[in-house]
Amino acid sequence: MGAGKVLGAMLGLMAGLLIGGPWAIVLALIAGVAVGHYFDEQHAAPPDFPELFSDFPAPFEPPPPVPLTQGPGEFPIVQTPEDEPLDRDVVALFVDVARADGDMRREEVREVRRYFEEVLHADAHTVQAVRRHLKDFLSRPASLDAPAALASCLDTLPSGERLRLLDALYEMALADGPLQRSEREALKRMADGLDLPDAKVQALAQQHLGDATSHYEALGLTPEATDAEVKTAYRKLAAAHHPDKASHLGPKAAEQAARRFQAVRDAYEEIRRQRGL
Repeated sequence: MGAGKVLGAMLGLMAGLLIGGPWAIVLALIAGVAVGHYFDEQHAAPPDFPELFSDFPAPFEPPPPVPLTQGPGEFPIVQTPEDEPLDRDVVALFVDVARADGDMRREEVREVRRYFEEVLHADAHTVQAVRRHLKDFLSRPASLDAPAALASCLDTLPSGERLRLLDALYEMALADGPLQRSEREALKRMADGLDLPDAKVQALAQQHLGDATSHYEALGLTPEATDAEVKTAYRKLAAAHHPDKASHLGPKAAEQAARRFQAVRDAYEEIRRQRGL
């Protein structure tokens, strides 16, 4: 039990005794524990996530700030490195997409670091700031920062940089396996919020996922179909084109049915792989 809960319980018990009566004691005790729990939650140290951040360099203490040389009688000006607000906004978007299918994983954290180090060529100070931002966001129940972060990136980054960011978000989302539907929806929110041209977004999706349109067309669907619609269409087409149904029509008809059945099955398997069904 946290210190806040203990103190809250004691204060609640004392208040209940002063008021008098068994119900007053019970209610005051419950209220005290609740207030103490809230205090503990607000002042709890963020979790360290040692395994999640094992690929990051160990935190370091920055060198002491060096005062700039000033003239006689003037106070020295001390410059210290400051975190870039845009970096925090970008991290918020990574966390939002990563959490679309559950908790953020080590492979996804690795992709965030790769984006900053290899794509943005960030220095050691920035990488450490990214680590802190990640731990801060992950210590919260859920990220509510994505809308504001998207607006910040839209205002600050040119179109090419926003497209490169979406590319990195795709890389991270795929790092732990095929995209889930929730991840696809999160990536669409990112593309919409970053105000990227549809043609470029579709080309980027095709680059990462392949040309999925033909697979959906084989099932009589579009990529916007739900998982349930995909499964229903596959079952109907597989039943309609099963080779056994054409066996009495002769070898040629049976061969055509077998090819059609295999095409339907291949399309479904590819969609299933992409969606993680």
